[in-house]
Parts: sequence; C-alpha cells; structure tokens
Amino acid sequence: MTKVKEVIPHPDFKLTVIFEDNNISTIDMNFIFQESGPVVNPLKSYENFRLVFVDDGVITWPTGYDIGPQYLRELAS
Repeated sequence: MTKVKEVIPHPDFKLTVIFEDNNISTIDMNFIFQESGPVVNPLKSYENFRLVFVDDGVITWPTGYDIGPQYLRELAS
C-alpha cells in the first residue's frame, strides 16, 4: 500500500496529496460539512482544517480525524 508523503491544504477545503509513489491528487474535502462530531466539527473552520499533517503515511488533524491513503485514492477517482 502506498502511503502519503505530503499534504497541502487549500482555503477551498481541498487537499493536494502527494503519495510515496509520487502520484499527486487533489481531494475535495467539502464532504466534511455533511458530517458531524467532535473530531470533524472543528475542521469546518479553515483555521483548523489547515492544520492537517501526515502521520505514518496517513493524513491526520490534531482533532484525531484521519483518512488513510487507500480511501484518499478512492476519493480522487
């Protein structure tokens, strides 16, 4: 399984995701506005959304919300 090596957040709630195999995808994360809960609600503010980072190949936010590389590939399709 290919892991994520870098993630770049954008103000329109999209992410540029760079995988270890150097494939680059743009992921539209606006679906978070349809979700709710303590780990996703803070991400609806760009101030918090932009805090995304890569932890062992998985994109993660300080709230604990994360998305694995396999699902990111599906979202990019």
